[in-house]
Amino acid sequence: MLVALITEQQINNIYILQSRNVRKLAKVKSNLIRDINRNVRKNDLFEVEVKTKLLALLYSAWSEAQFVQILHTPNGFFPRDIKDIEDERNRQGIIAGWNLMLELAIDRVGDVNKSQDLSDRLAKLKLIVKENIKEQSILRNKIAHGQWVHALNKTHTAENKTYSSVLRCLDYVQLDKLFKIHKYLGSIVRDLVQSPKKGFHNNYWNNLVQLEVFLDKSKHWTAETRKLRLNMRSSKTFLQTAQSLKLHGDPDWSEKIDQCLYGETLSDND
Repeated sequence: MLVALITEQQINNIYILQSRNVRKLAKVKSNLIRDINRNVRKNDLFEVEVKTKLLALLYSAWSEAQFVQILHTPNGFFPRDIKDIEDERNRQGIIAGWNLMLELAIDRVGDVNKSQDLSDRLAKLKLIVKENIKEQSILRNKIAHGQWVHALNKTHTAENKTYSSVLRCLDYVQLDKLFKIHKYLGSIVRDLVQSPKKGFHNNYWNNLVQLEVFLDKSKHWTAETRKLRLNMRSSKTFLQTAQSLKLHGDPDWSEKIDQCLYGETLSDND
């Protein structure tokens, strides 16, 4: 049975609609991160834990929204490609859909069977998908099905201790990083399908280098390091405010604030 393929006008319409969805989810993410930062400053661990799990759900929702957005990029994938990719996703899951999308996008540049360079680049992109989308997709399913503390195996006959451990160690800063990594991936795929001969070679390395620089810069970022920075920023803001006030006292009072407050001078080691 012949199935009607999506038209160019429909592709453009879906792209516009999905772009609005992606922007809305990105705004939700920014607000949620701000909320978590406030909870971190207050040392409200329960709120941090709950909102971190919500952020994990949000990341997967945003990831799938951007997947559809990228798939319907104007002047990008052919209607037949879009159908094949969506069919693959529906049969095998979101990761299979991403992998086929990457394969068809790379095909625009050349034959991976005849180019080791293209083969290596495709493998690297698939690795990014595996590391940043696959695991989160599985974790999203656990959280969405109410497994917030203990993850269960597929048959619900025992605990999946691996994912229970992952749930306990969820880090909102690491999740925030995934959003940024995902954006680089989206830029690379768009370059591939919109201007494969020019955009790929001109922009692929630029985007990939930027991604690798970001990964290197952020490799030690965690919720704990964010907490330290937030606390330092709060202390600095307090001192800056205090120093700006025209208060009576010795000129160096702010440098002796510990002694004024606690009756003793605290060293960096205390």
